[in-house]
Amino acid sequence: MKRIRTVLPVVFVVCGVLCLIGAVTVYALDRSNAENGVEWYVTITGADGKQTVISYKEIKAMPSYEGWGGSFSTAGTVSGPYKVKGVRLENLCNLSGGVTPSQAVIVSAIDGYSMVYDYEQLQGEFDTYDPETMKVMEHDELELILMYEQSGKPLSQEYGKPLRIATAGTDKHLTEGHYWVKWVGTIEIMNID
Repeated sequence: MKRIRTVLPVVFVVCGVLCLIGAVTVYALDRSNAENGVEWYVTITGADGKQTVISYKEIKAMPSYEGWGGSFSTAGTVSGPYKVKGVRLENLCNLSGGVTPSQAVIVSAIDGYSMVYDYEQLQGEFDTYDPETMKVMEHDELELILMYEQSGKPLSQEYGKPLRIATAGTDKHLTEGHYWVKWVGTIEIMNID
């Protein structure tokens, strides 16, 4: 029993050191990514099967949209609203033939999560909620974007680094969180008629 009491403090110290090394490594990798750019690709597939693969760097070079956006989960967790920046999802779809009113867009994350957006949603038709009262509110211009920046900084891993779907507009608003797909890897246009 005495030997166990002597060994336990050593085990706790070793575990603490290993955890600290892991945290420093993650911090160093995040700093390295921020300084050296992000290597990430999104595959866009048109309704005709035409595929376009576009890099994070190419996405950031496209004309951007900047506005306000935030989300809330079914558990009631509110994120934002933040100043968000990204590329209109419709502009990305145009790289593989575009989207018509008889089509929808499936956006999938690398973890397997997917969301389907109909043509109206691609045009910004979402229910928006007041961040203070959580009641439905009218909104002005609203865009569905592939976001790469939040509050002037690249996305963190927690918020979907490096690319995430977001609703963005001129008003501070919230939309339902399930629309905000994290870690976007593929965009597919499909016929629904």
